[in-house]
Amino acid sequence: MGTDPVEILNRRNAEVAKIRGYADLTEEAKERRIAEVNERAKAEYAEACEAAEREIRERREKAEKALFETHYPYAASDVEQAQIRALRRSAYDSVYNSLFLLKPEEACEELDRLLARAERMQDPELADAVYHVATERGERSVADAYLEKRPPQKRRWEEYVAASQEAAQAGDVGHLLERSLTERALCSAEQPSGLGA
Repeated sequence: MGTDPVEILNRRNAEVAKIRGYADLTEEAKERRIAEVNERAKAEYAEACEAAEREIRERREKAEKALFETHYPYAASDVEQAQIRALRRSAYDSVYNSLFLLKPEEACEELDRLLARAERMQDPELADAVYHVATERGERSVADAYLEKRPPQKRRWEEYVAASQEAAQAGDVGHLLERSLTERALCSAEQPSGLGA
């Protein structure tokens, strides 16, 4: 089963042409068979669209989870992992709460100051917390400064951006129009002009 709309349309059109070529079938029988072919093609297309949307959504969720996940030392026990999570949570809360009463431009300056402090003190938990808060708030200058020295995190950010853009494109007007036109073509018993063939 193909997931490409043009492939689905071409397969449907080939079946319709074959049915129309049957000399021993009445027009009513041909139309009934064509309707069945159209229903199968529409169901296949709907299933392909759902699978593609689910895959895009899962890719975005996975990229977002990777962006914010906690990394543990290889042999960390459950207790050590809980302690690491508590440290990270505390650092995050501290950074987040320090911005509570600040104006947006002041908040950006504070995040920048906290990141510089974390780098000076070699405090990865504080640096991560600043990065997470900056990312959530859309303070790209601070987040990018953090990513400059951390290629693995930068790669995760780029994967997240790519997955987010793909998800956004799946819901944009052009994609919805394309899907609508494909669905209309699948409802038509004739081969659509400009698609397939």
